[in-house]
Formats: sequence, structure tokens, C-alpha cells
Amino acid sequence: MVLPLFPLHTVLFPGAVLPLHIFEERYRQLVREGRDFGVVLIREGREVGSVPQVHEVGTVATLQEVEALPDGRYNIVARGLHRFRLLSTAEPAPYLLGEAEVLEDPPPEAGPRLVALLDEYLQLHGLAVAPQLSTALGKRAVWLAGAVLQAEAPKRQALLESGDPAFAEELLEAEIERIRRLGHLQNVPPVGFSPN
Repeated sequence: MVLPLFPLHTVLFPGAVLPLHIFEERYRQLVREGRDFGVVLIREGREVGSVPQVHEVGTVATLQEVEALPDGRYNIVARGLHRFRLLSTAEPAPYLLGEAEVLEDPPPEAGPRLVALLDEYLQLHGLAVAPQLSTALGKRAVWLAGAVLQAEAPKRQALLESGDPAFAEELLEAEIERIRRLGHLQNVPPVGFSPN
């Protein structure tokens, strides 16, 4: 399949939503065309201007909401559909295109450990969603973990590429431990400081 590519400094997971403000003309045209597009993490370079180097694995996104602004810009919400791997890229006007293949999803069953870690992570962030979390989430549990994790983009990209439930568990455990450590730090009285 040939996809218009939208290189960003963020990772989009299947099932997750991504709000974007569209101001560059090439992406305005993409929105006007109403096409699905590939969100790919930038490996090197910038989002605006020249064409950056991108990771090979990304997520096909579809427009879920489009708000046209009076000056021609757009506010959009895109939703991730499924993963793809880039086979090649081309730079025709107006935006980067990629020849891509669809990647298979991770195993259909989410193990109870992954679901329990997701539940704990979300509760630590004040989100009580336990009734919706179950092993019936299947492959979506890995994508939910990637979408909610407040980890660095390279770690989230590695999870998108692997689709591995064990790796999702590993990332969640590390983030839960980090949050707990920070929680302990919050209980430590501040160190006195005087500019004199």
C-alpha cells in the first residue's frame, strides 16, 4: 500500500487518538483529501520544513474529527488503525509517501499480569478503569499500554515495533517503580535553601 506519511516526534498506537494542529500547506492538502496517512516517529530531523529520517514502523491513522479554521489551518483528531512497515519512501510534492506493508498484530490474548500492571499504572495516575480491563482486551492491551505510558519516544517506538506483551509488562513495571520512587520523594521534607 502507498501511504502519505506524517513524521512526528511522537508514537501513535492502534486504537489511540492523536490531536494535531495542521498548519503546513502540505498537510492541509492531506486533510482536504481526507486520506488515511501513516504516523511515523522521526529518527533524525524536524517536524516542520525539510524531510526528516523516520523509523520504519508506524501506525496508519484515519481522520476522526476535523475542525477547519478560518485561516485555512485545521485542528484534527486522528485515530490509529494498525501498524505498518515502510519498504521505501518517495518525496513527491507535496508530502512524503511510503510504500508499506501491514504488520500482524500481537497475540490475541492479554495475559492477566499485563492487565494487572495496566490497572495499577492507571490507578497511580488517578484513573479508575478496572471494570473495562480484562484479558479480553487481547492485542489492544499492548497498544493501550503504549498509548498511556509516559515513557520516552524510543521506548514507545520499540513497543510499537515489537508488539510484545512481555515488553509492555517490562515497561509498565519500570514506570510503576519510577512513580513509586517519586511518590516517596514527595514525602521527603524540602531541603532548606538560603541565597545568603
